[in-house]
Amino acid sequence: MYNKKNFYISNIIIGINVIIFLIMFLYDSSLSVHTLLEFGAKYNPMIAAGQYYRLITAMFLHSGIAHLALNMYALNILGKNIELVFGKVKYVIIYLTAGLFGSLGSFIFTKAISVGASGAIFGLFGVYIYLYIKNPDIFHVKQFTNLLTLIGINLVFGLVVPSIDNWAHIWGLIGGFIISWALGSRREKPLSKDKIVAQVLTVILIISSLLAGIEMTKNTWQYNLFKGIEHLKRNEILEAQHQFNIGISRNKNVEDFYFYLGHIYYVQGDLEQAKLNFKKALEINPNFTEAKEMLDKLS
Repeated sequence: MYNKKNFYISNIIIGINVIIFLIMFLYDSSLSVHTLLEFGAKYNPMIAAGQYYRLITAMFLHSGIAHLALNMYALNILGKNIELVFGKVKYVIIYLTAGLFGSLGSFIFTKAISVGASGAIFGLFGVYIYLYIKNPDIFHVKQFTNLLTLIGINLVFGLVVPSIDNWAHIWGLIGGFIISWALGSRREKPLSKDKIVAQVLTVILIISSLLAGIEMTKNTWQYNLFKGIEHLKRNEILEAQHQFNIGISRNKNVEDFYFYLGHIYYVQGDLEQAKLNFKKALEINPNFTEAKEMLDKLS
């Protein structure tokens, strides 16, 4: 008989998520996008610029109490059996790797800011699929069918609701399957020959996904805007101007490019170019108060 008290890794992970959520809530009860970014949300331009830690930190952040509760409820249900089969250390590795896969899937396919443990949670679903394929005798067919149905419902729900990051779910599912194959259960040696293919595949997928995400992100106007602002903060005016101009070549309808260029020309003393850029920013967004104030100042 196994003592339930011996299986506590899920409780620790849940505790970490809850504590971080409470700290964020006390810091900013609205849990604004700015706050999520400060605490380590997944934001593609920041990751492409070298903040790779966001691929991990994002899985411990949640945008609301319902978001947190649903993910932690699923973790509590799914996690303890996986800890039983794989052991504590392997369970932690599986959870973090599946979450990393989820973040990488989001990094490649989703431009939006993203947070949540759902990539790791879907990774646990992937572990159950691996266990069934490896040991079909210990599962009833109906149990496996119910599992696939549950996964399918969640993926369809993710397609219907725009705010759900379905690519994180899909990539997390794949990651959970592969890493459980790569590690094996608690009784299996992780360096055995039959695990090498899965281990190599895990490393290749992580590295290639990261590199693909970086390359794709660097070709977006969002990256140019982020990099341009970063250059401005360091007073690297020419570099910032270069990034904003590249950004405009990719998307001419982003008012921020013209607003920041207006400021650059204003600082450089080219007031006519400054006016033209502030006017363009207002044409795109008539409610751009800061651009209107600058234009009034130059008139």
